[in-house]
Amino acid sequence: MTKTKSETPTLEIPRGYGMPVINLYFWVGLVSAILLRGIIIADHYSVFWGKAIWYLGVTGYLWFFTHRYHIAKRRFSVVKDLNLLEKVRTRQKLSEKDLEGMEYLLWSLSVSKERANYLVISVFSVIAVSLSLCLDLGILKL
Repeated sequence: MTKTKSETPTLEIPRGYGMPVINLYFWVGLVSAILLRGIIIADHYSVFWGKAIWYLGVTGYLWFFTHRYHIAKRRFSVVKDLNLLEKVRTRQKLSEKDLEGMEYLLWSLSVSKERANYLVISVFSVIAVSLSLCLDLGILKL
């Protein structure tokens, strides 16, 4: 027997994380990004420290990006399960549940620190490449 829309269980809109959790993941991602860029410099001095930093950075990234995947999956589910894109595209009237879903999506995007994380990762990537080139070319002796 096929379920009609009214018989399907109601979608539970995810609850957002508190700022301490958001900040924790921001710092895990940031520290991991810095560690992975620091490998270039650490390898000039010690294979041991290069490897230790690599393991720490990759473990942090695994934790960070697993969390980011979970967030992206939750956002996608809200859009898909409520059919929000189609409703907005066709200018349908939104239900209370649709509005609750939209509120979650907008809140989630507004508190996300991913923009700052991307900026810091980019800046530290430029610094790491520049330092590495200076070390490799003998321009800088640390």
